[in-house]
Amino acid sequence: MKTIKTILADDHKLFCEGLERVLKESGHFQISGKFYNGHTVLEHLQAYHADLLIIDVEMPSLNGFDTVKRIRLNNADLKIVVLSMHEESVFSNEAQTLGANGYLNKSMESDALINSLLEVYNGKKIFPVINNSVQRVESPFSDREYEILRLIATGKTSEQIAERLHISHLTVKAHRRNMMRKLDVNNAAELISKALEMGFLYNVA
Repeated sequence: MKTIKTILADDHKLFCEGLERVLKESGHFQISGKFYNGHTVLEHLQAYHADLLIIDVEMPSLNGFDTVKRIRLNNADLKIVVLSMHEESVFSNEAQTLGANGYLNKSMESDALINSLLEVYNGKKIFPVINNSVQRVESPFSDREYEILRLIATGKTSEQIAERLHISHLTVKAHRRNMMRKLDVNNAAELISKALEMGFLYNVA
C-alpha cells in the first residue's frame, strides 16, 4: 500500500504535532503540510496534491466546515476527515452534508484512528451511528426552524445563517426567539442543549 499524502489542519499546534507523530509512526502516512486555519488550507491545498485532509471544526479565520464546503466546490476526489472533540450528532451530520468522507472523535485510541483513516482512504465513509433508541417526543419545530437550529449548533451567527439560507437576519432572529419560546429557554446554548436532550437534533439530516 502506498504512503498516503496527508494534510493536517488544526489550530491546536501541540495536538497537531502529536497527531503527526502518531500518523508517521504507523508507516502509512506522509505529512505533506500542517495548517492552523482554513484560509491557509485553501491557499496551499492545490500545491500539495494530497490524498487526505484531516481537519478540525473550530479554527480561527475560517472554520473547518466552511473550509470543507469550499474545497468541495472544485475538488471531489480528496478524502476529507473531520476530526473533532464534539460528539453531538449534529456535527457529524453537518460534516456528511458538506461532503466529508468521515467524522471522527479526538478521544479515539490511536490504533482505532489509524484504522478508520485507512478505511476512509480506501473508500469507506465513517460517521457516528445515531442512537435510535433515544426516546423522542413530537418535535415542535418547522423545517425552516430545523435548518436554523442545525446551523446554530455548528456555531453560526444569525448573520451567517441568514447569508447561507438567503433570508433576512431579522427573520433568523425571529425564528431563534420562537424556538427558545417553544422550549422555554433563554439563550442559544440552552436551546441546543435542550434540543439534544429531547432528541430533536437527531432528526436533522
